[in-house]
Formats: sequence, structure tokens, C-alpha cells
Amino acid sequence: MIRTFIAIDLPPGLREDLEALQKKLQKADAPVSWVKVDRVHLTLKFLGDVAPERIDSFRDALAAVSAKTSPFRLKPLGCGAFPSIKQIRVVWVGLQGEDEALNKLQQEVEKAMIPLGFEPEGRSFKPHLTLGRVKGKHRLERLQEFLMSNQSFEAEAFDVTELVLYKSELRPEGARYTPLFRAPFTGHH
Repeated sequence: MIRTFIAIDLPPGLREDLEALQKKLQKADAPVSWVKVDRVHLTLKFLGDVAPERIDSFRDALAAVSAKTSPFRLKPLGCGAFPSIKQIRVVWVGLQGEDEALNKLQQEVEKAMIPLGFEPEGRSFKPHLTLGRVKGKHRLERLQEFLMSNQSFEAEAFDVTELVLYKSELRPEGARYTPLFRAPFTGHH
């Protein structure tokens, strides 16, 4: 079985900006497991463990979505935490821009995967880039302050031009993500 998920990849320049923000937040010295920036991406749907022979059917489903999707722009803006800055579990960077196009894409991905046996997510889709996950209780007030003082974080807008199906391998040194295939957008506005 292979663990898989559907995501949007990020441009290298954005990864550098995310790393700079992470370095600022790390100075709070809070118990956070930080995601390596080369592994940060925008997850649209987590599929979990699947049999390798099913990958072709995923490819067809995602190609069908990409065929009717046009490229759109997103802009990373602000940072925060889930469920809230008061009770931090996950530290994230927000995304603005053509969020209607992004929401529609996420819904189309959900729809395309239903016939393949994947239930749609019950909760509403909140586009974000996960920077870290909290692993303890102490010094979280400092992290809250650091998040509040970095609200003005922004990075250059980027074009979303394809869907990527990733394989996720959990290793001692952390997760490793390998693209299994890319489905470029070929729709027109």
C-alpha cells in the first residue's frame, strides 16, 4: 500500500519566504515540530493508504479535473493557528487571491474521487500552508505573540497550473513526498 494525497506545489521563491518566517517564529522557542519548507504544499485531499494498481484510475480522474481548470493566482498572506491563536495546534500561513477558483478546484477534486470510493471531507476547506504542529504546552504564549507580530507576512503571488498526486513515506528523518504524476491545467477562462 502507498500513502497518497492530492496537492498543489509551491514555487521555490515562496519556500524561501516561508523559511524566513519559520526562523522568526522558531525564536519563540515553543515546542513545535516544524515542517521542512521543501515539504510544504497545499493539500487538496488526503487519500491515505491505497493499492498501487489504483494509481492509474486516480490519474484519469485528476486529468479530467485539470482539463476543465484554468490556471489561477494565489497570494500567501498572514499567519495564524488552528483551531485558534489562543489554542495553537497547527501553525499556518494563509492564502488569498483567486480563492473561488481554488475552492472550485478542491470541490471538483472531491467530486472526481467519490466514484473511486473516497468520501468528501465533512469539514469546510480552509486553504492554508502548514508550517508546524505543536508538540507541547509550554512557551505557547510567546509563540502567540510572535504570530500576532508577523501578521503582515506576505509573499509573492504565484500561478497554480497543475494538480500533483504525491506519495508520502514516513521515515525516521521525517516524511518524504514524491510526485507520482502531475496533471497540468488545460482549461480556458
